[in-house]
Amino acid sequence: MIKTFRYRSAGCAIAFGVAVALSGAAASADLQTVVGARVVVPNEPVSSCGAKAKTALNSVLQNAIESEDGSGEWLAYGALDSAGHASAAASIHCYPVDTGYVVTFACAAQVPPNPDTATGLCAKLVAAFPGAKAAARDSSSAVGRLP
Repeated sequence: MIKTFRYRSAGCAIAFGVAVALSGAAASADLQTVVGARVVVPNEPVSSCGAKAKTALNSVLQNAIESEDGSGEWLAYGALDSAGHASAAASIHCYPVDTGYVVTFACAAQVPPNPDTATGLCAKLVAAFPGAKAAARDSSSAVGRLP
């Protein structure tokens, strides 16, 4: 009985030591999320935003869709891996304001395997959004990392 207790105690101590040692190991991937630029497009109907959002998303990712007809929220995902999972995703939201509209960008990426960071992905989307360079930009962004 005493030998069994000693072996169990030693086994638990070893398991605890291994767990503590491995908890400080670096993670193999980093999940990044970013709220990208906000673009204001004056004197243009919000209906044109959907076509531009779809074009931008399809040029950077693939298979852009509107989450619900007329919602103004467009989504796209990166290429699928062998398990059927995407390591990148992005959304573009279109909101009517006065005689124009506001566009917001949000991106997520798991690095690796995705070659682009979430910030890089959003920068590519803004560059691919037709007319974004001519529109006024709010360069504020928020970056978040999930453990």
